Order: sequence, then structure tokens, then C-alpha cells
Amino acid sequence: MEIPTPWWAELDQYDDASATSGLENVGGLWGPEGAALVRLWDSGQTSRNWGEKEFMASYLKKEFNSRKILFGYERDAWAYAWVMRSANLVCIDIDGKNGGIENASKLGWLPPTRAEISKSGNGFHLFYRTTDDWHLQEGFASYRDHIGLFPGIDIRGTGCVYHYPQQRWNRTDLEILPTHLAETLRAKAIHKRLSTENILKRLELDPDEVAIMQDEILAELAQAIPIGRRNNTLFAIGSKMCLAAIENWEDLIQKRAEEVALNAQEIEKLLRNIKVYGQT
Repeated sequence: MEIPTPWWAELDQYDDASATSGLENVGGLWGPEGAALVRLWDSGQTSRNWGEKEFMASYLKKEFNSRKILFGYERDAWAYAWVMRSANLVCIDIDGKNGGIENASKLGWLPPTRAEISKSGNGFHLFYRTTDDWHLQEGFASYRDHIGLFPGIDIRGTGCVYHYPQQRWNRTDLEILPTHLAETLRAKAIHKRLSTENILKRLELDPDEVAIMQDEILAELAQAIPIGRRNNTLFAIGSKMCLAAIENWEDLIQKRAEEVALNAQEIEKLLRNIKVYGQT
């Protein structure tokens, strides 16, 4: 029996070439200072201060002014990224190159919503409205980022979603995040917080105990990694290495990534994701 094409994979619908999604002007979707956007350079780096610790002070100072960012974008000075922490939104990032399309069914039923095709043309960003409350220190943060929720599928709830000129939009209205997926993401966030707390607690122990913990993580790094889970596995281990203050963790992750045949671009993205998202 032939499996029907999911709605988001129908390429004909992505016919809106507008500079933005129009979401920036949707009432009730953004924090008190509106949409937070950052400049995105050709190197893949963004302008700073959008991380959890720096965001709120910068946001209240209007450092993420969307009008200024879009002014430069429309004149080809830079691309841009949304800081999802400023939005009552979650983005499902489906990467066609790394198994995302095949694994998307694991997310359960996804109602049609506002979406864009990815920069590569082989992936999709699906945007869903949430019912989160604005937090005075953290913004909209009930739904965190989950890099590698499944192979090829990332969830962007507080970090950045990149947008380049070649990306195109559909014309569907925003839909509410399905309840089953909202519950899954909240459960994942609790599990990650407890795992992080465990590492931090062990760092407070005597040096011998810390060394044992670090050795356990390094042993995990040396284990066999299935081809379909290389990025996700190395991200998870690298995040623990970073949090556990293992010396030269970047070099160790890069070496292991090369051993399992990730290419240079994948390794660069992997290290960047660990630095940005691995401790959030």
C-alpha cells in the first residue's frame, strides 16, 4: 500500500515569496516588545545576546528590532533568524538530508499550518501556535529546543530559526500545537532538566567522583554509533561533555565525528549546536 504524501511535503503550496512570513504582525503572538529577530551572516553565525541568560535584558532594550533587521534583509545585507523565545510558537524543523522526512511520522498527526521550505529545498519548517504564558525572565520558554528529537527532526522553541531569501512560504493559517506533541515536548524537557541537574550535582563531588563521571561519558563516546543516529548521538554526548567540563571536548567530538564519516559541514553544525543548545 502506497503511503500518502504528508501535507507539508507538497511542494506546490510553497508559492509565497514574501520577504517574511507575515507572522511578525500577528497580534498576541509575540512578547511585549514584538518579534525578536537577529542578523544571520553567510558563515551561519548570528548576532549575539539571544541566549537564555542575555535575552531578556537585550530584548527590553529593543536590540532585536525586527524593522531594522528586515530593512537590511530586503536589501541583501544579511539573512535573518527569529528568536523563538520571543514568540508563542514552536517550529518543527524537518531535515530531509538526515532522515527527517522518514521519521516525521513519529511526531503523530500534524495539522496543516504555516510553513516554509528550508534553505536546501530538502526540508521544512512547520510553525505552530502555543498557549504559553510570558515569563518575565525567560520569555516564552515552556517549550524548549530539542535537537534530534528524532533523527532529522529538531524542535525550536527558544532558540533561532534561520531564514534565507530562497526560502518560500505556504499560505496556510497558524494552527495550535497538537496536544499529544505538546505533552511529549514537556516530558522531554523534564527529562533533560533532570539529566542536567544530575551532572551538575556530580560536579560538586570530590575530584575522584568527577573523574569517574567524565570517564563514563568518554566511554559512551567510544561506543558504536548507528549510521542513522550519528548526529543525534554525538549531539547528546557532546552536550554532556561540555556540561561536565571535559577538557578539549570539541576536539574529541570532531575526531569521533570524522571516524563515523560525518562531513565537514555536518561537523561544524554539530559543534555549533552543542555550544548554543547543549546546555539550555
